[in-house]
Amino acid sequence: MRIHRSTALALGALTALACSDSAGPIALEGPSFGLTAPGHRVIGTGHVQTDAGLREFTFHALELPGSRTSGSYKVVLPNGLFFEADVTCLAVEGNTGWVAGTIRATNAAGVVVGSATTFYAIDGGEGGEAVDTVSLAAFNLPEGADLDFCAERPLLLPPLAVTDGNVEVR
Repeated sequence: MRIHRSTALALGALTALACSDSAGPIALEGPSFGLTAPGHRVIGTGHVQTDAGLREFTFHALELPGSRTSGSYKVVLPNGLFFEADVTCLAVEGNTGWVAGTIRATNAAGVVVGSATTFYAIDGGEGGEAVDTVSLAAFNLPEGADLDFCAERPLLLPPLAVTDGNVEVR
């Protein structure tokens, strides 16, 4: 089931407000609650089916003035293990967004706080036939791998169809 576009924008705005960091406030505009940002944005929430079960995700990444980025993301595995990351960079090309960050919190013994993490998302558009995808997230990557990921924009991580959610790349 897909979330209606205006609902997804409102959820994305609320997610961004709830997850905003010290980069400053994120303003809301107009009745659609679209995010005010001078650059690109990659936002999404939903689930993807993996061999281990249904994986939950939520993310927002925004380009801010002065070549800065803001945002965060969280991945929750079917067994309740999770990690959260602060966005360090993003890149957008067409309907695909590459997002990377640094892990700031986890309850998984094998995930290293402070290591780099990456994923990409593809906005499949709106409507009944549209399918959004997100890749599996790579984690425990060395320092600098996040910035390399955004610069190189690889599509090597396995993509998964989004269910019960929506992805927006602008």
